Amino acid sequence: MAVSTHGLAPDLAAAVAEAFRESDVAATAIVGLDLAVGSQLGALPQAEWNGLIATLRAAFFVLQAEAQALVERADGGCLLVVVPAHALRTSRGCGLAAVGGSFFITVAQVAAAELGPHGIRVNVVAYGPLDGSVPSRVAEAVPLGRLTRPADVAATCLLLAGPGAGHVTGAVVPVDGGYAITKAAGGSPFVH
Repeated sequence: MAVSTHGLAPDLAAAVAEAFRESDVAATAIVGLDLAVGSQLGALPQAEWNGLIATLRAAFFVLQAEAQALVERADGGCLLVVVPAHALRTSRGCGLAAVGGSFFITVAQVAAAELGPHGIRVNVVAYGPLDGSVPSRVAEAVPLGRLTRPADVAATCLLLAGPGAGHVTGAVVPVDGGYAITKAAGGSPFVH
């Protein structure tokens, strides 16, 4: 079964496409939020805030359209929302990613409650700092000792779309090597 992806960073989209290439899972749509880090909410320019709102609005309406398509198919299915782990564990400099991701986690959980009677599962994958996108020192804040790889995210998406997760909905699954449960020494690894 083909998977549709929307809003994922290119490396995540490629990894998802590869993971789902030979799978036989339920109809699946994946909506991602590719949110930047580095902004402090207290000094946030209005243009950046407006950009976040525009990103969230677009992602919401994509999720809504995918949900409507699955309801019309009347054959169940799976919606996955992919957000940065900053939605679970914020730190200085990650305000926009935390606010946007947290908002979309709530949207996904509301969708899970509303779409459950149609046999549609909705879950969230919260990915940790991606290898190659942050300084390598950020790995010091990860209990498993390395940064998240796109293949880690894709494998979890495939797991959640598959029959083994057939009774899982409304869940938030961190794919971050334990990053969300720790605090880096000296505060945020994202602030120099």
